[in-house]
Amino acid sequence: MELRWLTSFVAVAEDLHFGRAAERLHLAPSALSAQIRALESHLGVRLVDRGRRSRPRLTGAGELFLVEAGLTLAQVARAQAVGRRAGRGEVGRAEIAYVASAAFSGVLTQILSACADDGKDLTVGVRELETPAQLEALASGTIDVGFLRWRPTYPPDLTAICLLAEEVVLALPEGHRLARLQAVPASELGAETFVVPHFDEQHDFRDHIRRLAELGGFSPRLAPPVKDFIAALTLVSGGLGVALPPASLRCVHLPGVVYRPLADARLITRLVGVHRRQDTSPAVRRLIRLLPAAADGKAAA
Repeated sequence: MELRWLTSFVAVAEDLHFGRAAERLHLAPSALSAQIRALESHLGVRLVDRGRRSRPRLTGAGELFLVEAGLTLAQVARAQAVGRRAGRGEVGRAEIAYVASAAFSGVLTQILSACADDGKDLTVGVRELETPAQLEALASGTIDVGFLRWRPTYPPDLTAICLLAEEVVLALPEGHRLARLQAVPASELGAETFVVPHFDEQHDFRDHIRRLAELGGFSPRLAPPVKDFIAALTLVSGGLGVALPPASLRCVHLPGVVYRPLADARLITRLVGVHRRQDTSPAVRRLIRLLPAAADGKAAA
């Protein structure tokens, strides 16, 4: 069955006049009649009674068929509209992964809000993943955009946009001797045990501890690694060490934990948005175009 047959039949049913229906469809009346006959032949039933001296009228079968034909054409129109909108990136699905600090810093919220305010039917799935796992998921296509911690190099098929640059702070047990200071010098940290999340990475936060140790003139002592910064802060609250989280985690108010700036070290951590260079999905490309708007004004690429 051809859609043009349905379109012609609905036009005739609405006008009950072959001439007017043909004019509306920009067809010759003979061509319109031929399409109606083809439809009736295909179905094996007469749909339209063609009176020589009276206007055409629908048969009982034609009345019933008109309802279904109208629904079919409406569904086709909806499918065409969705296809066109999908091609423009106005509808579709994108998968996002993020490190926890992307949520605490507000960057993830900005992106999700931008998707909601964009006026498009873009469905976004979100999950929390560590940085190395995000890079693997991007390579396999499991996720489309990752919000992760900066690293010096990325696979050649990925590109990164710096979204946020923020200082690292010192997290201390509330009763710690250094908690009374407004800012803590690096030289005061030689006797401390540092709690570090284990991301299977040697970059960023481990680099921060090494640089702080060089500045303070001590060899860093590390606690057994933990899953993430929430776990690290939990150990800090129990008096089992200190940590160097990004400043955005100061919004995490765990009992027994206080945050202090470093007096003589400015350690910067960067949050980046990473995506495949050649992503062909219009919905994903629309999401990628929203990334620069979430970038912090002080972020450095």
